[in-house]
Amino acid sequence: MLENLAGAHVLVILIILVLDALALVQVWRDRRRSDLVKVLWTVAIVALPVIGVLGWAVNWLVGRAADRLNRPAGPTA
Repeated sequence: MLENLAGAHVLVILIILVLDALALVQVWRDRRRSDLVKVLWTVAIVALPVIGVLGWAVNWLVGRAADRLNRPAGPTA
């Protein structure tokens, strides 16, 4: 079964697994999200590894950008 896997295939699979693991760690470390949201993201990432990670990454980046926009400005002189 594994005889047909070339080195490039194994590398792609490992990269996907590492990205999935990193995404799951970030999902569960996020204190702003409820447990329900964390469970839903976990299901999405595990069930659809590539699409789930891409969706989570876009959501995470948009959330960080929104946080930066909502921060109060520093003291004005």
